[in-house]
Amino acid sequence: MKNIDQKWIYLIILSFIWGSSFILIKRSLVGYTPLQVGGLRIVFASLLLFVLGYRSLKTLSKTDWKWVVIAGLCSSFFPPFFFALAQTEISSGITSILNSVAPLFTTMVGIALFGLALKGRQVIGVLIGLFGTVVLIAAGMENNTDQNYWYAFFIIFSALGYAFNINIIKK
Repeated sequence: MKNIDQKWIYLIILSFIWGSSFILIKRSLVGYTPLQVGGLRIVFASLLLFVLGYRSLKTLSKTDWKWVVIAGLCSSFFPPFFFALAQTEISSGITSILNSVAPLFTTMVGIALFGLALKGRQVIGVLIGLFGTVVLIAAGMENNTDQNYWYAFFIIFSALGYAFNINIIKK
């Protein structure tokens, strides 16, 4: 199989996994509490990552461990709980749309705290993504007036955690 074909297959598989996660969280909340859903997500992800990354653990220095823990808390510990809690009050569609601000936050955190320099096309891409997100959020809020949008801050905090994680890993 060609390398480019393999990349497309990975992209399609990841799209299904990421795209279905918000719906699966919502469905899980029928039988479980938000803490149980978040905890189960962490346990399954931890087991998979431990199996795949066990050999790499030996190569980490003490300084690396500090950053691994911070990145892990920002992206793998708090967000599963935040997403489950948010979806008790807002729909999975709104949740997925709100999560799309992660690239914007990644850019902003990268510029503000990590000295990231952007190219013109990257700025254009982020602005197009932001515009699309705003349009989708506005349409969703208009169609779903019965939801408690204060819970959207849990998704915003999660996206901000992802932004810190990405910049920490990059540095």
